Amino acid sequence: MGLRTIKAQRTREAIIDIAIDLFENQGYDQTTMEQIAEGAEVGISTLYRYFPSKELIVLAPIMAGIGGLAAALHARPQREDLAIALGHALHEVLDQDESSEQRLLVLRAILDRSTGPRARLWDLWHQERSLLEEAIAARTGAEVSEPWVAITAHTTMTVLQMALDQWRSEVPRRHPAEIADELIRVYQSGSIVIPRLP
Repeated sequence: MGLRTIKAQRTREAIIDIAIDLFENQGYDQTTMEQIAEGAEVGISTLYRYFPSKELIVLAPIMAGIGGLAAALHARPQREDLAIALGHALHEVLDQDESSEQRLLVLRAILDRSTGPRARLWDLWHQERSLLEEAIAARTGAEVSEPWVAITAHTTMTVLQMALDQWRSEVPRRHPAEIADELIRVYQSGSIVIPRLP
């Protein structure tokens, strides 16, 4: 990685950090791009070159993780059972250090109070699920259009979302991967009611 790339990455991270602090302390809607530029010690034109909008700043850490489940699944041994591989992929995505977990809590709190970026979050979840569907199909030789592929991806994403939502609301908090394991055991118990044909 060249010096210019390293410098650009540091500038980008500084902008995100300053913006998140401002969003948390004074509100997303109340924070201006000018305030972010001033806090990050960059010119306003430089800020817009990195991030054309506030929405892209607050979503940047989440966007950086899109495709994580698919990548984790691709990294698993090809002969490994798909269900086991998906479990490992969930752990890979949910296993974060304490500072990353704290940042995620702050981000979600900001997004919960910001209608525009929150709506965009659903688009990102859809993108994550679509990439996972492609990874499942590639791994198994199935067509992406096959219903079981979509159902498998949806189920995996449901476990991920529920684990994160429950983790955010718990006091004291368990590890997100531990909650995911608990949810998977419920799925495996046979207690889930599946709609039947009338």
